[in-house]
Amino acid sequence: MPGMVVGPWRYLACKYLTDSVARFRMVREWCSRSCPSAPVRLVVLRIDAVGDASNSMFCDMAADHDIEDFGMLDGLEGQAREERADLIAWLIGKGYPLDEIRRSLATPLLLPTNTIFGDDGTYVSAREISESTGIELDLLQRLYGAVGRPRIDDPDAAVLLRADGKAIAGAKFFLDMGVDPDETVALMRVLIVGLGYAAATMRDAALNTLLRPGMSEIDLAQAVEELARRSAPQLGPLIEDLLFMQLRTSFEVEAVTAAERAAGRLPGAHQVTVAFADVAGFTRLGEVLSPVELERVASRLAESAQRVAVAPVRLVKSVGDAVMLMCFDPAPLLRAILDLADDAAANGLPRLRIGMSSGLAITRAGDWFGSPVNVASRVTAAARPGTVVVAESTREAVGDASEFKWSSMGARRLKGVSGKVKLFRVQRARQVE
Repeated sequence: MPGMVVGPWRYLACKYLTDSVARFRMVREWCSRSCPSAPVRLVVLRIDAVGDASNSMFCDMAADHDIEDFGMLDGLEGQAREERADLIAWLIGKGYPLDEIRRSLATPLLLPTNTIFGDDGTYVSAREISESTGIELDLLQRLYGAVGRPRIDDPDAAVLLRADGKAIAGAKFFLDMGVDPDETVALMRVLIVGLGYAAATMRDAALNTLLRPGMSEIDLAQAVEELARRSAPQLGPLIEDLLFMQLRTSFEVEAVTAAERAAGRLPGAHQVTVAFADVAGFTRLGEVLSPVELERVASRLAESAQRVAVAPVRLVKSVGDAVMLMCFDPAPLLRAILDLADDAAANGLPRLRIGMSSGLAITRAGDWFGSPVNVASRVTAAARPGTVVVAESTREAVGDASEFKWSSMGARRLKGVSGKVKLFRVQRARQVE
């Protein structure tokens, strides 16, 4: 008999020799027809016989779990409730303890995928990690915060996923190399931010590839698990190769100078030129475009900025409807910015406002700080849609290059900037001939 109805309970078989989801569904459907209104109770069983559900044999009863009493179906009704009961049964059948399933109730269908990505369900304490790595507890707390994990209140409580602890303990490599603890924390923060963007994009791409109309939770869980199994061996080498590529570029763009070798350290500040570009009227666009369409506008701007940011120009960051670029030499950045305006127009983007400024700035954790950053942002806000405007500092740094045509806009007061700033509109010389 494929299922049992005893008293008010509907029993579901959830482990079989073949681990066949199709057979499980046969059992579930039989139980549903036999007593459709009964609550759900799981019985861990093994089906030894091979054949249809009508002549299968049940044996090896291991446990009896009332998933309703545990609140594992709370808030679910109808088909969603049935699918969740199926999924929980399937997970128990794959060997996941009930407590682990309960901890993951927000995303239980990803349990098998997370296992592939290193989650073995084991938790350790901060003190264990500290003692095994030699990282002091206070620094370990900072490293956990740097990668977006919650503060550890009790260092002896086993509340940290062992896989997470292993990942964060990798920072010991930098400490052993002699990297300053503050710089190590900053490095980990930058790594997790970049990898967070990558992980979110990968997740969306994977789900857009896998999702099909009418998929059940088990269908999706199996599809994501299989994709994770296939992709996991490739992700490490891919990220490593891309990181090495960026390291090569970084060393080429920022070669160590004779003065820096003589001083035995990097300078506190660099002479740089900074540019910002944003989409004119982006807030108003938000009132007429859907969130998906609005995101596409921002993504296309980021893509355009990436295309023009060829060494020595660097794309520092993309935030919403704005991008920030920098270069140690102002002329290549000015060419790139004019290319960005053309590229945006050619790709159907709304007109951009672009502003530039030059001066001393300091870099920390991949970002830049200083007067040219603040002034470039304010110049951008003062620019008219479809124009490129630069501060006097950039105009003087570029000099008399014949490829650019300058138009004085006079001196302006900019918010948060002391004194007036002389502004110039710039175009390619051939554009105004």
